[in-house]
Amino acid sequence: MRALPLIARLAAAGLATAALGPTATATAGARQPGDVCAQVPAPRTIAYDRIAGVPANLTSLDVYAPPRRRTRGRRVPVVLWIHGGGYHVGDKASQVAAKVRLLTSSGYVFASVNYRLTRAGDPTSAHWPDHFRDVAAAVAWTRRHVRRYGGDPRRIILLGHSAGADIVANVTTDPRWLAERGLGLAAVRCAGPLDTAGFDKARATDRERGQWISALGNAPDFEHTTSAVYLIRPGIGIPPTITVVRGTPNRQSIQQSFAARLREAGVPVTIIDARGLSHAQVNSRIGAPGDTVMTPPLLAFLRDCAAVAAPG
Repeated sequence: MRALPLIARLAAAGLATAALGPTATATAGARQPGDVCAQVPAPRTIAYDRIAGVPANLTSLDVYAPPRRRTRGRRVPVVLWIHGGGYHVGDKASQVAAKVRLLTSSGYVFASVNYRLTRAGDPTSAHWPDHFRDVAAAVAWTRRHVRRYGGDPRRIILLGHSAGADIVANVTTDPRWLAERGLGLAAVRCAGPLDTAGFDKARATDRERGQWISALGNAPDFEHTTSAVYLIRPGIGIPPTITVVRGTPNRQSIQQSFAARLREAGVPVTIIDARGLSHAQVNSRIGAPGDTVMTPPLLAFLRDCAAVAAPG
């Protein structure tokens, strides 16, 4: 019963799978790639890892290949999307249709990733570092296998929203998770943790910290060891990063501090001013017809970051 308040809060914020509604009403503006004319291709669902006792769907991803006319036989960048849900709820199929249309029609392979979830009060469910390890395993699978779907394993882009953003931030600033899979941080070409206060959990509100205590509280000094602002160091291969600033003044300060720490470490950073959007809209506006806040800067970042394949 103790789990109910947390799940209720997630649902109220639009994070629970059942609560995810249609894409937010689009603002007026020029049409974007991936608008309503484009069809959503059927995905291939693939297990990127197999863990005894864990349902296969929780360690699987859905791969959407772009139309052949967009790729002209060339290998294209790959976007891995990590869903949100406070580490407790969510699914790879939630709110991805607009993203799939946008990115496959723009010439990207799109893959939406599931990871093990925490059930509050259940010590047998996922806890630190399971979520980070799962996403690192998905990156490793993509490196090995994405060629067969037309993707370039040297141009993997890791994007996520909310809890997914926190996972992305950890996987791309803490080398140990990819190192367990024999990879360095350079295995991720570009990163996009979109809207989380988890960059600095010690400064977040008690309400936000509740979800992290449940999922990550078993980590030693979790407020610091799972917060990206304390993990960032120069010269370790952190990829160019795009993030957003929005929300309360404290949340904006945490997000701006994350960007500042990256810049101090020599990492290129792009900030989207999303102060006019809600937390849910940061997610739902990506690829929404007519969106002028999230979609254009994200596409520009991806083009600049992933346009030329890195050596190796």
